[in-house]
Amino acid sequence: MRISFSILFLCLSFTMFADGRHRKDDSLHIYQKIDTTYIESFRDLLNAKLIAVVRTNKFSITDNITQNKLEYSINTNVNMGIGMSFKGIGFEFQYNPPGLNNDDYKFGRSKQISFATNANGRRFIYDIYYRYNQGYHATSPSKVLNDTSFTMEYLYRPDIKNTTLGGELVYVFNNKRFSSAAPYNLTQKQRKSAGSLLLGTFASLYAIDADSVIFPDSVKYKFKEDVQFKNAGSITWGISCGYTYTLIFGKNWFVNLYTLPGLAVQQFYSTNAFDQKSHSNTAIGAILQSRFSIGYNKRSYFIGISWTNTNYFVNNDKKSSLNYQNGCFRFYYGHRFDLRKVLKKRL
Repeated sequence: MRISFSILFLCLSFTMFADGRHRKDDSLHIYQKIDTTYIESFRDLLNAKLIAVVRTNKFSITDNITQNKLEYSINTNVNMGIGMSFKGIGFEFQYNPPGLNNDDYKFGRSKQISFATNANGRRFIYDIYYRYNQGYHATSPSKVLNDTSFTMEYLYRPDIKNTTLGGELVYVFNNKRFSSAAPYNLTQKQRKSAGSLLLGTFASLYAIDADSVIFPDSVKYKFKEDVQFKNAGSITWGISCGYTYTLIFGKNWFVNLYTLPGLAVQQFYSTNAFDQKSHSNTAIGAILQSRFSIGYNKRSYFIGISWTNTNYFVNNDKKSSLNYQNGCFRFYYGHRFDLRKVLKKRL
């Protein structure tokens, strides 16, 4: 059943900046080590924002012999919430408002639980997360068995569960003139266009589990029996290298593009639904992380949207391929408050 708080997401962001003074004729802050002609920090201001979030979670299985493919997705919901940050520490609270998501009759119900801690620091970006999803539907409609009217429906599987646990650490090379925090958590402002090379490492555990064979009866004949499983997953570790760039225009407008491909060693495992035999193998896989953000950022307020997506590609002894991905679309609108001025007025 759907829980009213379908995503309870706490985000603790610890950014790595220190206070200090610098010479008036020197644009390079000797303590923060950032070029203040490129980056403006709002760390000492209270950031308060309203947010709308849509999270996606999909996986697909491809039979490499017949080239047939089956894809499942959760029933995505719009979640509303609030967020605050001050002195580099922040949180977000999200909930599923009643009456907003009314497509259960078509795609079925999905349960979503997510916890994470992440930060966009001066030198490092990190993300540690746990996600649990239950209730998936096929992304393509299929014919209902024994229905002479040839009705097409989106197959719903309430028994399919997915658990994901992982983390990543990314180093930002141009950390004096490029801000990784500016386009996504808005605790800073990128004053001039800049980009940076990225180098990272990541690890994750991904598991799919169902009560019976993952393939529905209506399409089961398209896949070889030895690739039909009732549970599967992978343990992944790898390195990544990419680039990100923030374009500034109209003084306060920004657009950020972020791409981070990587190679990984993956330990794949599965249990066949018919003979209950377990199978595992180790192979080289790939990962692609991409981000996009656009918005308007002033000292007093900000507004924008962002999209993040991570794709994993796993090969199983050349017989089948497993692809899974997680994405997040966010809209945010917020104001900043100088608490020192407020306290001075009251005193």
